[in-house]
Amino acid sequence: MILSKQNFPAIHPIGDISFAEPNSYVLKNGIKVFLFPGSKNDILSVDFLFDAGRWAEKKPLIGKSCSALIKSGTHSKSAFEMSETIDFYGSTIKASLGYNTFSIQLYCLHRYLSESLPLLKETIMDVVFPASEVDLFKKNSLSQLKMNQEKTDYLADMAFKKLLFGDKHPYGYETSAERIEGIEQIDIHNYYNSQLSPENCTILVSGRITDKIEKEIETFFESLVWNKMNTPKSETIAINTSAEKQFYLEKKGAVQASLNIGKILFNMNEPDYPEFLLTNTIFGGYFGSRLMSKIREEKGYTYGIHSSLQTLKHSGIFCIQTEIGVEHKKNCLEDIYNEIDKMNTDLVSDREIVLARNYLLGKFLSRIDGPLNRAEQFKKYYIEGNSVSKLSEFVEKIRSCDAKTIRNLSQKYLKPNTFTEVVVG
Repeated sequence: MILSKQNFPAIHPIGDISFAEPNSYVLKNGIKVFLFPGSKNDILSVDFLFDAGRWAEKKPLIGKSCSALIKSGTHSKSAFEMSETIDFYGSTIKASLGYNTFSIQLYCLHRYLSESLPLLKETIMDVVFPASEVDLFKKNSLSQLKMNQEKTDYLADMAFKKLLFGDKHPYGYETSAERIEGIEQIDIHNYYNSQLSPENCTILVSGRITDKIEKEIETFFESLVWNKMNTPKSETIAINTSAEKQFYLEKKGAVQASLNIGKILFNMNEPDYPEFLLTNTIFGGYFGSRLMSKIREEKGYTYGIHSSLQTLKHSGIFCIQTEIGVEHKKNCLEDIYNEIDKMNTDLVSDREIVLARNYLLGKFLSRIDGPLNRAEQFKKYYIEGNSVSKLSEFVEKIRSCDAKTIRNLSQKYLKPNTFTEVVVG
């Protein structure tokens, strides 16, 4: 069969996109459990999600230290023994720290669930954080910091967030050698014991969930008794945005410069969020965006440039990011602001809207494809205090968004005089 380059496959509109609320129940010990069944594969994910993260730290980097050392050893197993036992069953236990969450997640095969759950329990309830492991972590962190400080993109990102939120805010503080040296074993213990508590905990189970497995998980986890006490977290932490709107750091010997331009914006609770998501997609949110067309394809300044809206529990960050040859810094900045001016002045074409809308709706579909993806997407809504049913509302607003709305939102939020501009290189 000879394919014709003139006859393209038909493009079909994306139908309804909905995300039903998952089944849930509350264990006898008060922990809420959400279930995401559906996989045909013999795999399960059990995710302990704690309302903690950077936001709950009493001291910078302690949450990160706790996350990195979560398999550093328990009262009955060394770090080596813990890792060897987990690997023996083909399971994975990993911890991750977010700005507002701390997650401990188990991936395992059905047939080894009974053997893997006690290992997960030890990780959540019995880590001792040996002093030798803490010292090794600090040593490795200092080495990693030295390497990162040679990277222009790392320096630009750190400077950008510090300027937006301040160096004492959990969304803005930067990693320093002094802060790494100041990590103490007792600080990690205090974070572990106060924040990884049942009052802070939600369990998400995804994969091929049979009645037998659901019962096994319920029986195992409702028997958990923590001796940990939850320490209340502040709902508000002062933001100290710098008056300095432009920050330039020349990096000796650098052949590339990293640019971060943006501002504090909003999260998913803002009514304008879905329409602005479409606006940003057209501007710089995907490969067919205006920024990519101008800065990469037409001018050849970079391999990639993008703009994004990172939503957080208590805020949001809009940011334009790229890496360019140092000789193109000035011209690239001028072209970025010219594209912003066009967004604020001219109506975008119907073709641009259709392409960006289809891309965005396709992304929504891919993010809820399969139980593990649905669980991850649910977390994003859950963290920010939203119901996943809000996805349908977002979809409808994106479908009905027109060129005038896009221009109005661009004029409202893409104001160059409100941006912080960081250039390193």
